[in-house]
Amino acid sequence: MKRAVLSAAISYLWATQLCALDLLELGQRGQKWNKIEESARFVAVSADSIWQWPAEPFANLAPQSLVRKGSIRAQVLRPGPGGGLLPTLVAKPGLESWIDGDAATAWNPEEDDELSRQAELYLDLGATFRVNRIRFYPRLDAEHRSLVLGSFAIGTNDGTIDGTIPEVLFGNYKTLISYSEIYPNQESVIDRSFPSRDVRYICLRSLEKEPWEIAELELYSDGTLPTGEFTSIPLFVRGGSPVWGQVKANGADLSRLPVTLQTRTGPDAEPQLYFSKRGDELAQVSKAEYDQIALRRYTTIGVVEEEQGPILPNPEWSPWQTVSDGLVLSPGPQRYLQFRVFFSEPGLVLRDLVFEYVRRPLATALKGEISPIEVEPGVETGFTLSLEMQFDQGRRDTGVRYLQVSTPAVVSRVERVLVDDEEVLFTPVYEPGEGFTIDLWQRVLQAGSFVQVVFDAGVFRDGTPFLVRALDLRPEEGGLETVYQTADEADVDPLSVGGQLVVRFRSPRQALVDGIEITHAVFTPNGDGANDFFEVSYNLLKLLRPAPVSFAVFDLSGRQVRQGDSATASSGQYLQIWDGRDDQSRVVPPGIYLYQIEVNAEVGVERRQGVVQVVY
Repeated sequence: MKRAVLSAAISYLWATQLCALDLLELGQRGQKWNKIEESARFVAVSADSIWQWPAEPFANLAPQSLVRKGSIRAQVLRPGPGGGLLPTLVAKPGLESWIDGDAATAWNPEEDDELSRQAELYLDLGATFRVNRIRFYPRLDAEHRSLVLGSFAIGTNDGTIDGTIPEVLFGNYKTLISYSEIYPNQESVIDRSFPSRDVRYICLRSLEKEPWEIAELELYSDGTLPTGEFTSIPLFVRGGSPVWGQVKANGADLSRLPVTLQTRTGPDAEPQLYFSKRGDELAQVSKAEYDQIALRRYTTIGVVEEEQGPILPNPEWSPWQTVSDGLVLSPGPQRYLQFRVFFSEPGLVLRDLVFEYVRRPLATALKGEISPIEVEPGVETGFTLSLEMQFDQGRRDTGVRYLQVSTPAVVSRVERVLVDDEEVLFTPVYEPGEGFTIDLWQRVLQAGSFVQVVFDAGVFRDGTPFLVRALDLRPEEGGLETVYQTADEADVDPLSVGGQLVVRFRSPRQALVDGIEITHAVFTPNGDGANDFFEVSYNLLKLLRPAPVSFAVFDLSGRQVRQGDSATASSGQYLQIWDGRDDQSRVVPPGIYLYQIEVNAEVGVERRQGVVQVVY
């Protein structure tokens, strides 16, 4: 746990080694990556790891293609299964000299009896990179430098289509360079920079009739990669109804790695539902049957009435949710877990993921909503958090003792807690900028319990979330286990409108800076201890991430006389103070001055100004 809750004693207990937790282990210590892969995009997958290759700026990617299990091949016509000739990619002796990093070695199609000068050559980099430069040339000595490739086209493919198909269909390639017979290339060294594009496959199609060769074909990285994605199959967990907790990656805190992990849970192995279509009628089918429908339409002679229908999300499955603070937020208890991980940095290797879970849930169902769901920004508002809890004694649900509400809203106090409309004793602990935790004193364990938490808070960001977790400490053999269970959004209070755990502004076009208040429009910075400072308070609103904020004072000519504090700030309440001095710490002359608050956010720059008078 990263949040201190309730007391130092409980914090200590939460840090205790928890021997009773169950583990779902993936990678080197558990189920192998290539066995649980549903899909992978822009990542490499083996049994023990998933990764993205390094990508250094200005590095030539071609020489490492074979190391990355890529290839360089030529297209030829070979007999197909039906007896006809099909375009086929084959390795050719010496062709690797194009990517060997040695400008003194070369290859040309006349070295092979199966090829002509008008050949098609294909390079697979072995992974997808962002490329912004291509360079190729013949041997540059006096004997060979004239063997330029005059008429040709080069195209690229990002690798998102099956690798065996796009390589032999030039139409699947995005043109990069093209020279015709009418306007041929006459340069020995082709060197072109271009806006970065995602590249895995490169096709060079020669239209040349004269002899030519290439000594080196070079592709240069811009130092970045497209975001990689690995999605698992739905994973079944044996024994009990798991409630998911902490996740670790490569044996450490997930937050230490530049990855985003998302999960979803459900009761079966079908997070998506597939349908076939006959006329206007839909019928649910398995994914394998769905794929077979497309195959039959392309391979069957005659009319095929059945076609692929829609793919719809299974309503029994939760939506994708991002793991926060290393905790799985997807609801439990559910028998199946599916995850996807996004890579955001070249060279990252993910060797293992470990999901902690417990077999006995706190509750069979935990649903919640907050009211009101629309507020005035920055104004302290009374909120009611309503929770419905269902328990199954036969399954040994253990009940709820603590509630944790995580939110960026500024919570001033929890007024009362009600269980089934009766006020109960509780102890709150506030964590500024993060929310609060309450100890209910008595465990809630009765089926159909209705819990309400009434509290006051100010909301400074449109779309402020209130993440609600029930948690408990369980005695188990070998120590204690900390159990979390995240509440699902649902309409549980018939007297409120909404059924959600997100609060919006009533005026979504609200300014970034609001609620400006000043102590005195006129102040006297003479050091007598009375009215010596000018103070301005304000609210920062709608900031989805921290933004630079500055405070400055100007005279009426527009000259800056004082640059106040400048810092990176998030949504919330702030105070700026001016002592009546300029940037050289000299007391300014009496007169009228302008103060300015400036926010440089993603949505733009906003400035708010006002007037202050200095007198002595």
